[in-house]
Amino acid sequence: MDDPLHKHGRFFDVWSNFYRRTLLGLELRRIQRQALERLRVVPGQRVLDLGCGPGDGTSRLNGAGAIAIGLDYSDGMLETARRAPANAGRLARGDAGRLPFRDGAFDKVICTNSFHHYPAHFPALREMRRVLRPGGLLVLVDPRKDHPFGRLAIDFAENVVFGLKEVRIFSVSEWTRMLADAGFSDARVTVGPMWQPVAWAEVFVEATA
Repeated sequence: MDDPLHKHGRFFDVWSNFYRRTLLGLELRRIQRQALERLRVVPGQRVLDLGCGPGDGTSRLNGAGAIAIGLDYSDGMLETARRAPANAGRLARGDAGRLPFRDGAFDKVICTNSFHHYPAHFPALREMRRVLRPGGLLVLVDPRKDHPFGRLAIDFAENVVFGLKEVRIFSVSEWTRMLADAGFSDARVTVGPMWQPVAWAEVFVEATA
């Protein structure tokens, strides 16, 4: 049987060839910049960019003086990310469900539009909590189940058309419950603004370890 992790990695290997040239890719990058603003990073902070994709967020963080590590499972995405000088020596390939970092290694974690692709969803959330220092901040953005566009894009397009049956999205209430179960002490779960259609279909998480 095909390993779900490898299957999703190959999906992003292909997408890495044209990600930045698509309208969806441009919109997802804009949403990522909004998430980075919520992260409120200051120089010297240790940040994990989980599911870093082509490394745009990692590069921005390192350019702002953070010590940012970008982690992704897709070799194709990481190959693109390596082209940014700011990412030199700060990229790693790994599984979000088994992060290769010690407990409390990071001040902040950011994860934008990749969580739904993790085959082991809750273990990945627990791993984010584990690698955050006490009081550290998680900012996460992902499509939400309680919006028709989210269900169409994920439950139909990715599940049915691309055969990625492990892909799963969650509602605002489910996110609130999962964050508490994963050990986060405080969480704010909101949705994007109505005047930004893609962002409105997403959940924005700010959770304290």
